[in-house]
Amino acid sequence: MTIPGLICINLLVGISMAYCARVQIKNLQRPVFYNRYFTVLLMFQVSLMLPVGVYFNGFYPDWSWMYLVDTRSSPMGLSVMALLGYPFSAAAGYVVGYYSARANVDWLTVLFMSFLGIVVIGLFIVGWSKISMLGTYSQFQNHINLVPISRTSLLPSMLITWAGLLVCWGYILFRFWREGHLTSAASRG
Repeated sequence: MTIPGLICINLLVGISMAYCARVQIKNLQRPVFYNRYFTVLLMFQVSLMLPVGVYFNGFYPDWSWMYLVDTRSSPMGLSVMALLGYPFSAAAGYVVGYYSARANVDWLTVLFMSFLGIVVIGLFIVGWSKISMLGTYSQFQNHINLVPISRTSLLPSMLITWAGLLVCWGYILFRFWREGHLTSAASRG
């Protein structure tokens, strides 16, 4: 749950929620930020993603920054801004999906989601040397006393967190998709 990774994942969360609600969004009479789909996205961010980000940034600060920032010498505002980037990136993804649905260009949303999926996988692959080891910024820079995450409490925390996030995210996507499927079936029949 690194900060760069979570920002990309939140973009994906936002656009995927808009994509699954695209049938309903096409018929909305309200502006982009005044509908229940965006409200569900914000609730997901505030109740799940922000606490996850605060946890990993609080207990594993250098690791969560992928050892790009020395958290001891950086101001606390930097971490706060990064954490605020989660709901803002989710909202940005939602806006892309919302306006793609309104313009009836679903292929653009699918293309963007595919691109974000590739970016997340690429971040994982490229950053594996940083993600797989736990230590401080100076330990990582000097390659001393780093501990593999499999021997720390970080790995179980990540597995439990990912399981919970994926279940909640998947349920929301399913509900939005099903509602749109039922709406389109009712309008045809």
